[in-house]
Amino acid sequence: MSNDPDLLLSDIGLRILRRRQELGLTQKDLAQAVGMQAANIGQMEHGERNLTIRTLCKLADALGITLAELTAGPSVAAERAEPKR
Repeated sequence: MSNDPDLLLSDIGLRILRRRQELGLTQKDLAQAVGMQAANIGQMEHGERNLTIRTLCKLADALGITLAELTAGPSVAAERAEPKR
């Protein structure tokens, strides 16, 4: 796991996006569940918005996953950046 804040935000954003899509939720659906604007969800999913612990907890709860699942694990941003073989 990297200590690069930009990579961490990208990883978390991609986890939010993937889980939201798995659940069949729109950005608006998720935003309503956590009490924010849909535009904020889009910024989070693109790694463009810094996240507080409170927001991370609300997101994890709304997505039905643990905070650890949302924030830890292999880098999905690095995985996406690797060329396909």
